[in-house]
Amino acid sequence: MSYKVGIDFTYILEDEVSGIRKYGEEIVEGISKVNKDYEIVLFVNDNLYENFKNKYSNYKVVPIKRWFKNVRYIKRINNVKIVKYIKKKKIEKEKCDIILYPYINKNVSIVDKQKKAIAILDLIPLDEIADKKSVEYEKLKKENVELMNKSEYIVTLSEYSKKRLMEINPNYKGEITVIPSSIEKLEKGNKKVVDIIKTEAPYIFNINAFFRYKNQITLVKAFNEIKEKIPHKLVLVGRPELNSGKSGYNEVLDYIEKNNLKDRVTILSYITDEDRNALFYNADLFVTTSLGEGFGRTPVEAALCKIPVISTKETALPEATMNEVFYYENAIDEKELANKILEVLNNKPSKEKLEEIAKKLEEEYNLEKIAKKYMKLIDRILGRNDTKNAKN
Repeated sequence: MSYKVGIDFTYILEDEVSGIRKYGEEIVEGISKVNKDYEIVLFVNDNLYENFKNKYSNYKVVPIKRWFKNVRYIKRINNVKIVKYIKKKKIEKEKCDIILYPYINKNVSIVDKQKKAIAILDLIPLDEIADKKSVEYEKLKKENVELMNKSEYIVTLSEYSKKRLMEINPNYKGEITVIPSSIEKLEKGNKKVVDIIKTEAPYIFNINAFFRYKNQITLVKAFNEIKEKIPHKLVLVGRPELNSGKSGYNEVLDYIEKNNLKDRVTILSYITDEDRNALFYNADLFVTTSLGEGFGRTPVEAALCKIPVISTKETALPEATMNEVFYYENAIDEKELANKILEVLNNKPSKEKLEEIAKKLEEEYNLEKIAKKYMKLIDRILGRNDTKNAKN
């Protein structure tokens, strides 16, 4: 059936690669592959108009005025009622049957009397607050509850995140649907790792933004525990996030300096997709030490590259990896992690086992399979199927 589907990308402020941008773009690409009848309209900030128009030449791209170039002021100005009104009117003018919001931040203005589904990917910022009785926690919790109540349909990435949403808003009357991120197998390419990290030594790999909750410091400490027992280097890739008070980048750098690890630990930021893919495919081991994920993309990507993976058991990570990789219990215990690394390096899974895991994950997170879940949700919202299925 032909529907006019709007997708709001105004949460993207700058032309930068990010997980949330990739998530939204994969929704577009997936739907376009499995349903040619949908008329797709993309709403983007005007500074990204040409970028999206060139990438999605088959779709209508509608520019929304970005009022200031300075990101700090953008978030403030978009809370002004007149600005919200103007943005909403521009979106409503397209007369879409439904609007999808792949991500919500203060730059996004949610239309009111409009069929819509909003994605709340996780509650990590809320869960990071240690004092659950603090004013800060209550304020952020209230913001999330108010956001939920703006739509009868919410999409989240995992059963774990769905449970958390229901815990903070037990009186929510709408439907929460779990639709994970699609994850395609990375292109292998021909890039040589030696050209990226300047050594032919085997290496352990981690890729994640350097927020403290990503917990790279535990991996570096674990590596330091066993560095004399293995020939490997440790390669960390991620944005430093130095403009955030939650960055863990300097803590990692200080530890490396203090423990004379510069020759054994390599840190890279803002690398190309080709470099990233080469690092995934050629690693001896991938380790994620994250303390919180609404889903957990990178360990799945690593497993799709048929390399061994060690993960924490925190939040949604076992769910995302389908309990198919190696796990350690205490996410901040470097000695436990060090022992697990030695165990896996000394007893690597067979090629057949790694292929089996990759196949299972590939089938689960196939782009078209995930797109069909969105199409099923769209049909339900627009009344083509009146049976609600919050467990979908």
